[in-house]
Amino acid sequence: MRDDRLLLSLKGYIGDAVMTAPLLNRLEAEFRHVTLLTAPVARDVLRADASAPYLPLVKERTPWLVVQQAIRLRKERFRIVVLVNRSFRSALVARLAGIPVRVGHNSEGRAPLLTHAVPFDEEKFEAFCSLDLASPLNLDPSPERPRLHIQTAERKVGSEMLDGATVGFQPGARFPKKQVPIPVLAEVARSLIARGHRLALFGGPEESADAEAFSGIVGGEVVNLVGRCRIRETIGTVSHLRLMIGSDTGVMHLAAGAGCPTVTVFGPTKANKWGHDYEPHTVLRSEDGDITRIRAEEILGAALARLEGV
Repeated sequence: MRDDRLLLSLKGYIGDAVMTAPLLNRLEAEFRHVTLLTAPVARDVLRADASAPYLPLVKERTPWLVVQQAIRLRKERFRIVVLVNRSFRSALVARLAGIPVRVGHNSEGRAPLLTHAVPFDEEKFEAFCSLDLASPLNLDPSPERPRLHIQTAERKVGSEMLDGATVGFQPGARFPKKQVPIPVLAEVARSLIARGHRLALFGGPEESADAEAFSGIVGGEVVNLVGRCRIRETIGTVSHLRLMIGSDTGVMHLAAGAGCPTVTVFGPTKANKWGHDYEPHTVLRSEDGDITRIRAEEILGAALARLEGV
């Protein structure tokens, strides 16, 4: 293995972290020392071991913060940085930090700041775009679908938290334009309950009201885990589900990364870019990018195809 100290820089979002997992796997198979530069939530997605090398991402909003971040990285003496983060600032920080080898996409006019500028394809599946950054390091850039590492203990805890649930729903979403209307999802849920499925709800604490509204319409008993699961617990939990249903959110990316079959509804976001459009997943595209136009029949049909082969 190579002894060069390598820094992997990525945005601090759950979806971005899941899409970076294949690239991280390639890097860790080749380099002894790989440090993540990202937000804690993304670090938790990619690494079960909290003691693994990690630097917190600072949002450099002022020139002085950019310089401070660069000074901090210079002290670490990294030899290589791989910038999954496509912002101009991330490349500027790496250049000011004096990292000799700087690999990244040629976005935001930052190519002069990089030693290896890789073309970026706006239509290509995001995980495959990240893997394109492996080529300048003489690593295999061939496509690999995201798969997250899950510890045995995490799976055990997840099974206990599910309390027998077989299908997961995320009724909320961080952005309203990405949220499937709650009555539509609830109609799908009622149909699955009638077929004998026990449901579990997922999402962040800020989605508690959506979960309560969803439960009120569904009427049946559900396992409400909204706001109760940390990242690693969510990964361990969804790994046991037969199906996860929701819109284009971080939780749905976690489910796909954990190997759980998914039915994901896309609104304005590019489904070809961020959708896990391969087995055992189904991507539904709402008409004209308006997620409120998705019909319960479409979601239910896709769900039954996954659950029952109907």
